[in-house]
Amino acid sequence: MQRRDFIRLGNIAFAGTCLAGASARGGSPPVTTDVCVYGGTAAGIMAAVAARREGCRVTLVEPSRWLGGMTGGGLSHIDWGRPEAVGGFARLILKDGTDDPHYRRIFRDIVKEHGIDVVFEHRVAQVTRAGRRIAAATFDHAPPDAIGCPSAHPLAPAALTVSARVFIDCSYEGDLLAKAGVSYTFGREATEHHGESLAGVRPNMAVYDIDPYLTPGDRKSGLLPFLQDLTMGPPGAADKLTMGYGFRWKFAFAGERLPLDPPDDYDPRTFELYRRAFAAKIDLSGRRMRTLGVYEQAGGRVHSPGAGNLARSLLAPVVYGSNAGYPDGEWPERSAIWKSHQNFMRGMTHFLRTDPAVPDDLRQRALKVGFQPGIFDDTAGWPHQLYVREARRMVAAYVVTQNDLAGATDPDDSVGLASYGVDDWPYATFPLDGKVALQGGEFSMLYLDDAHRGIYKIPYRAIVPHEKECDNLLVPVCCSASHIAMTSIRMEPVWMILAESAGVAAAMAIADDLPVQTVPYPRLLTRLRELGQKLDRPA
Repeated sequence: MQRRDFIRLGNIAFAGTCLAGASARGGSPPVTTDVCVYGGTAAGIMAAVAARREGCRVTLVEPSRWLGGMTGGGLSHIDWGRPEAVGGFARLILKDGTDDPHYRRIFRDIVKEHGIDVVFEHRVAQVTRAGRRIAAATFDHAPPDAIGCPSAHPLAPAALTVSARVFIDCSYEGDLLAKAGVSYTFGREATEHHGESLAGVRPNMAVYDIDPYLTPGDRKSGLLPFLQDLTMGPPGAADKLTMGYGFRWKFAFAGERLPLDPPDDYDPRTFELYRRAFAAKIDLSGRRMRTLGVYEQAGGRVHSPGAGNLARSLLAPVVYGSNAGYPDGEWPERSAIWKSHQNFMRGMTHFLRTDPAVPDDLRQRALKVGFQPGIFDDTAGWPHQLYVREARRMVAAYVVTQNDLAGATDPDDSVGLASYGVDDWPYATFPLDGKVALQGGEFSMLYLDDAHRGIYKIPYRAIVPHEKECDNLLVPVCCSASHIAMTSIRMEPVWMILAESAGVAAAMAIADDLPVQTVPYPRLLTRLRELGQKLDRPA
């Protein structure tokens, strides 16, 4: 990226600093700043840069050791949706063909160029309120482990306190908004909650003729490993399930490879579910829907080259439903879920390499697979960011819903466009009538509005809380949206766009000493257009 591509900063001089974990183990002096951004995701960087170029002092706090979140953490393939809907700084940064290390270098250079103070390895622990405002946030020092998994417990509790005039939550989890007492939800709303035909419990993606019990036919013997003891509600009902997470793996099948070793406690009995499927030659494929009401077959895979994505199938690099406790969980539970995703890949690979029931094509692929060197070398090839596709969602004055995706709304306070179709992954792997089912997750870039090419507006009201709940917080990532809407909004370019707008709004609120909810939209609109943000959907 050329220097001229960075936002011009006039004659302001900067002296950005980076506070690594080592300097904070004994606690750090309190920080006072104008804007505190929580989450060094790609969105967090956009928010920090936007506020900084408007003249604010900015402190960016990131729980891991890396910047960019999924952009640079495995998601090098850009989920554009409609590229013409992407503007602002995001459009300058995102390029097809850019790999993960390059994105991490870009983000490192951006924060240095803009003089942004970055604190790594700290996660929010507590929020101090003063009336309707967040006065300060306290952060634990909690370094991730050698392969990127967050620690269950902090190394140094309450290691840092940051006071700021405005806070921006750009984390994937929405932890700052939750600790601030702002209303939120997670899981799937019922069909009638927002009048969404696609909401709630969906038809099962697939039902496999695999006995789910430890002793076949004996319910009292207990469930096989990886199955969740659930009874699904009726179609359209609400629940607290969340679509599958996972990693974006970077595999290699020839040449130099980093090892993918089994876990120390590998037990072949753990994979009895798959053993039974292979022994009975069960078709493990699933299905997907890219046109409303039309299903296509979707194949299974564990080790896929390139994007290293999931599969809408029982044969996948993840156990669907295993992340259900993550969105509203505390870090001991989240850390265990994260680690279980890593250990599943370890164990599943070893199972495919060694078990006699495994088909030869899968065995040969597993025998060849390792991690691609040069991508995540500092974590031995393991991606350092779990793909948290959706967690908490704020509940604010405007909730983006399926109606927005369908082109039935036209809010007058747009701060960005979204343009991906409805896109989710299975929610649970559970027993059903003596068989094994995958619940939902069939939507695959499903567009609902041809007239506007699936492009729709995200209003400013969806990224700020109710004023009575908190008047100095912006939430561009875990924004106010239904579950169905979030399956589309959740793409990195959209969150980057919203975060840049949030950073500009934060600076305006500070300049005029206003609640973020009362920032004059005409002024915000003018400034966002000056910055190249695209705010109007096609006619």
